[in-house]
Amino acid sequence: MPKYLILTMLLFSLSVLTAGDYIIGTGTGNQYYVPFYGGNNYGWSRFFFTADELLAAGMTGTVQITKIGFQLVSNTLDNYITNDQRIYIREFYDENYPSNPQYINPSSYPVAYQGTISWTSPGWVFIQLTTPYSYTYNGGSPLPNGIEILWENRDGSSQSPYPKFAYTSTDENRAAYKYSNSSFPTGSGTRYNKRPNVWFISPATSEPNPAVNPIPANLATGVEITTTLKWTSGGGNPDDYLVSLYKTDPLTYIVNNQVTTSTTYNLPVRLEYSTTYYWRVIPRNSFGSAIACPTWSFTTIPDPSIMTYPWTENFDGSEFPPTDDWLRKGGDLVDPIQLGGNSLWEQENWLNIAGTDKAARINIWGNVNGWLITPQFLFNEDSDYLYFDLALLKYNQLPNGTPPDTTGIDDRFAVLISDGYTWSTANIMREWNNSGSPYVLNNISPWGERVCIPLNGLTGHKRIAFFAGSTISNADNDFMINNLYVGPLIPDTPEVQISQVGDDLCLLTWNESSGATGYDIYAADSPEGPWELIASTAETQFEFTAQAAKKFYRVKAIAR
Repeated sequence: MPKYLILTMLLFSLSVLTAGDYIIGTGTGNQYYVPFYGGNNYGWSRFFFTADELLAAGMTGTVQITKIGFQLVSNTLDNYITNDQRIYIREFYDENYPSNPQYINPSSYPVAYQGTISWTSPGWVFIQLTTPYSYTYNGGSPLPNGIEILWENRDGSSQSPYPKFAYTSTDENRAAYKYSNSSFPTGSGTRYNKRPNVWFISPATSEPNPAVNPIPANLATGVEITTTLKWTSGGGNPDDYLVSLYKTDPLTYIVNNQVTTSTTYNLPVRLEYSTTYYWRVIPRNSFGSAIACPTWSFTTIPDPSIMTYPWTENFDGSEFPPTDDWLRKGGDLVDPIQLGGNSLWEQENWLNIAGTDKAARINIWGNVNGWLITPQFLFNEDSDYLYFDLALLKYNQLPNGTPPDTTGIDDRFAVLISDGYTWSTANIMREWNNSGSPYVLNNISPWGERVCIPLNGLTGHKRIAFFAGSTISNADNDFMINNLYVGPLIPDTPEVQISQVGDDLCLLTWNESSGATGYDIYAADSPEGPWELIASTAETQFEFTAQAAKKFYRVKAIAR
């Protein structure tokens, strides 16, 4: 089974604890051996707390422990699941483990918990014991009685990265562990003085305390619009939480008293840019709701979208992708589309010709795929267009070298547009393939061709994605894109003719270009230039005197 873990650390405050909450350990360093090591398939750990430590935490009289919490520190995965975890609890009288601490056969002790543990909550993760453990201090006779925990990891599988836990160093070795990949280990283990921070919880006797340590932090700025709300229990053994989030002017609730048993809440919608939001968490248990819960606030980031057009990108810069706003992902163009990791898109010479003209390239040679996704655009009701140069070449070959391999029906190149958060085949604006598309993949020119795709009717925030992929190793080719343009329609280049009318007059004429609102006329003494703008007109002709004539002329259609 795949295993994952959330990347977060949350602190706690002893001042908010109630009589049913007992925390031992305040260290902020991290270790991954105790209570269990997720890097191996099997393992055990032992760790104990002395009577003095339990008394200092507030355990006086008889305390029934119903939950145990461990403090996650860091990891890169978001949900690490461990199966067949077994927790045993017993009285313990020593102050230090011997040099070769042995595995304890737990058969004579009732199991406190056995089952699956999902390390999904940030900060403290609590385990509800199936068999509560009752602790009563013996007054120190004949020896002070502490508590020892034996943890068995019998999952039989592992995945990296694995959970890391906050620990507090002890003067004596009060922890031990042993692990294996082949089978559950027994025998002697390794002593350890980095004991995990532990939170013991007994049944509530009153309403819980307010939640603490909000994420986003109170008054935070620059918060992403896809943020997740997180907090830490303030103690008092809450059963669940009521979550509310709203904005003002006008007052609008995004969520209102939504119930969750987790200390993480995924918002049902993306938030607005440059907006201040207010939120509150109310812990509850059988005795009632927490009193005087604070209201926190945060402000989201300004809109980072491209809003000024035309927008261009020629990939000639020193970095690829050009900015952090670009995305490179992997994933098949098959619903449901799942993107992840990096893709094979890279910067290379346009048409594989050495020089300063760069492009984006992906080599498709087998069962590979890649997505290159633009920064976010904000479109209005104006009619915009996407232009780019597209080429298909044999891998590392020039246009006049070895021709591209013939691609199969499994090969695809597609352009998609979506909100940038979810993608589907319904987002395809144009696809080149060899299985029925009017845009035939094998017909893409190795010399490059100009593509124009209308973006009519698009509004709101959008990203454009370029996908190339194959599922069979039947060709080894380079797909290239270059000179991206998003903006108004670019008129066709007119064909120009020059003629003499009379002894002293010359006439330039040209065909009308679709989408043009006017024409700029340039002249030069040589075909290399320099070119000088000599006139602008809305007509399709231009007259000039023979005495002022240059040898070479260009006409550029424009759309102002």
